Amino acid sequence: MKSLLYLIIIFLPTVSLSHSVVKIGKTEVLLNLEGTTVENDQEFYIVDDQGKKKAQIKISAFNSKQAKAKIIRGKVQEIKVGMKLSERSVASVGETTMTDSTTKISKTKKSWGVLGSYMMNSMNAKFSFSGTNQSAAMSGSGFGVLGYYDYSFNKDLQLRAASGLEQFSAKKKMDSSVCDKGATAECNVSISYLSFYGIGKYLLTKSNNKTWVGAGMGYLMAMSKSSTVLDTSLITSNQVLTLAFGMDVGLSSNQLIPISFEYSLFPSSSTVSASMISLKVGFGFGL
Repeated sequence: MKSLLYLIIIFLPTVSLSHSVVKIGKTEVLLNLEGTTVENDQEFYIVDDQGKKKAQIKISAFNSKQAKAKIIRGKVQEIKVGMKLSERSVASVGETTMTDSTTKISKTKKSWGVLGSYMMNSMNAKFSFSGTNQSAAMSGSGFGVLGYYDYSFNKDLQLRAASGLEQFSAKKKMDSSVCDKGATAECNVSISYLSFYGIGKYLLTKSNNKTWVGAGMGYLMAMSKSSTVLDTSLITSNQVLTLAFGMDVGLSSNQLIPISFEYSLFPSSSTVSASMISLKVGFGFGL
């Protein structure tokens, strides 16, 4: 019996239900349940007499007779009292589209926007001064701004490409003037990067608020640089390995707030090792 029901969902993804629209608000509709049951966050399509999809809704509150649902896709002007609902099955996600001339309901395959970044940087540098080996464990913070583009390969996997300007800044106050060839006690490094990232995202949840984990790489080109502990002539570009965790918070039918925590590790050498942890928050379109 379960196999038969699954086949019905696969081949008939828009089976009509008896629920109907009884009242229309600016962002919500009221539904007559007619003895059937629904669940919170359950999603449906509103269809006209010909079965054409006019909007996508999500149940927000209900009782035994009526339910309130939020309009998450589609135009409220296209919804009429008396319109029926159609089940939004798993098989129809990303495949079924609205026949409205201006709006489509489908699984969006791309989104884009801007990200602001706060970065916590750390670097450990070994150097020699007056024949004595020294070590400076530096730390600091920086900021960045990036544009990003997400592309969905399927319901589980996305690729995020991002590019922008970032600051790597760290310093350490030493006990004596051993930095900059004995000119100062402060060991520091400050680099402005033009950064490019590619991160593969695996979606843990697929609701309007999508949580994900990811991994990828970055290519960082030094645009400006200064340091009292490093040879700046050797600072040109770097590649980093990045691990990330994030959430794309849906605001409306096509707006979102992307949030992510990212850990990036620079390749280490015998004298220098570095990493950065960044919190990125932004605004985007296309969810």
